[in-house]
Amino acid sequence: MRAWPASAVAVWAAARDAGRCAADDVLHTLHDYAQVHELDPGGDALALLATVSGNAHMCVRMPAAGDAQGLPPDRATDAAMTAGEVILIDDRAAGATGPTRPLALVPFGTAERCRWQSMRYDAEFAVDQLLSDGPLGEIEYELREATGDAATIIGALSGARAASPADLRDALAARVAHARIDLPPHDNPRIDRVLASSAQIDAIVSLTGAGALGDSGSQVASADDQLRRLSALSRRARSAAVNTLIVEYSR
Repeated sequence: MRAWPASAVAVWAAARDAGRCAADDVLHTLHDYAQVHELDPGGDALALLATVSGNAHMCVRMPAAGDAQGLPPDRATDAAMTAGEVILIDDRAAGATGPTRPLALVPFGTAERCRWQSMRYDAEFAVDQLLSDGPLGEIEYELREATGDAATIIGALSGARAASPADLRDALAARVAHARIDLPPHDNPRIDRVLASSAQIDAIVSLTGAGALGDSGSQVASADDQLRRLSALSRRARSAAVNTLIVEYSR
């Protein structure tokens, strides 16, 4: 299954609520990620669309071990860390504010079948307070710096020096394509730039961590802290871009 289905579904559902696309466009996007979508318990793609539509607030988080992205300890957070992303929904009526027990939607599956686990948090917190990871302009600047750091890491690995430039470009391009999020119509080009840079960094981190560049385990270990930092920045930047677009659609 392509990466980041929760992010794609959330932004397309927000665009549909804002009248920027049709329900069929959201369903088409779902099909790009898996042939069949099941909402656990007992729902299909239409039930999933109904769940992510018309809520007071919605946001996407991308937690990982050691970086919960503001989420409290909970089985829903554990599931989100395993999947790498989650849609958080304040499913009260539009206009509601303050803490609530959010609904979490976490995707698991393959290109054939994606099952969306639906879980209610035990703790109360305000979903709308998780919609900002900082100014998107500042995050874009951090990404530009990080892209240079990532290139430096690759250059320091012997496998990267041995790999042909063509092979490296092809491998990076394939992983960037896998991490791409197709967005609905919008008017903020910075969102596209941030997502493109995040995909580029993810591709570099993935290639390096998987040993796909021919580097040794000891070399990867020496770069591990830097790779974790780059990965955390990429996740924060991607969630910031997605949530910025959700907020813009809700205005």
